[in-house]
Amino acid sequence: MVADSQRHLWVIGGTAMMSFTSLIAVWGRDPLHQDLVFALASPSLAFPLGTDHLGRDVFARLIYALPRSIGIATAAMATATVFGTLVGLIAATSNRFVDSLLMRLTDLALAFPGLLLAMLMAGLMGGGALPVLLGIALSQWPQFARMTRSITVTVLTEAHIEASRLAGLAEWRILLRQVMPRILSQTMALATLGVGGAVLTISSLGFLGLGLQPPTPEWGAMITELLPHIDVAPIQIAAPCIALFLTVLAFMAAGRRITEQK
Repeated sequence: MVADSQRHLWVIGGTAMMSFTSLIAVWGRDPLHQDLVFALASPSLAFPLGTDHLGRDVFARLIYALPRSIGIATAAMATATVFGTLVGLIAATSNRFVDSLLMRLTDLALAFPGLLLAMLMAGLMGGGALPVLLGIALSQWPQFARMTRSITVTVLTEAHIEASRLAGLAEWRILLRQVMPRILSQTMALATLGVGGAVLTISSLGFLGLGLQPPTPEWGAMITELLPHIDVAPIQIAAPCIALFLTVLAFMAAGRRITEQK
């Protein structure tokens, strides 16, 4: 019964996501179009979530910001996953000096607050998608490096690995066939959880004015722009907050689901 209920929830969630994606595809309103005549207009059939202080459709900006935020977050986590996994593999298969050096560098990177590092990169490079992507990737790779090293060291001490070596199997084949599947099964869950956190980081940078630059639709920037008008436009400012909450929650639930299946 529990398994059936979970499957039904996933079907409902998938259907909702497909419906939302279809809605994005057919919604033709320009998220950058300004019309001061309709500034801070209340929700209506023409503007489902109202308009902002420049008369731009909040719903259009909300749905156009979704694939951009998820795309940057996914690219950042993919970069962090690949780089961190390589560092972990090198550390686990190298001599003690290289292993110790790489792990101390990883510890140093872990000690640096992730959001602060992303802010530093965005500030130095002037904001935009690339600095945000690099900042998130640089703050997330250490966890993949430590996890990869731990898994690799553990697997390489197992009896069947020694048997493979005695059979003449090359070291790189052992890593590819017997170590990498273990690593990938764990990094998938960690990366999925990380995408949710990355979306939140992107919005945090946008809120501070260090993320995607105007007039590009972005949830954090939308919140900042509407804060002075919160008394007359509560729905408009609540919309990106709710969208951010639901998106992060969806990725956290997906990551947890992947973890439970291991």
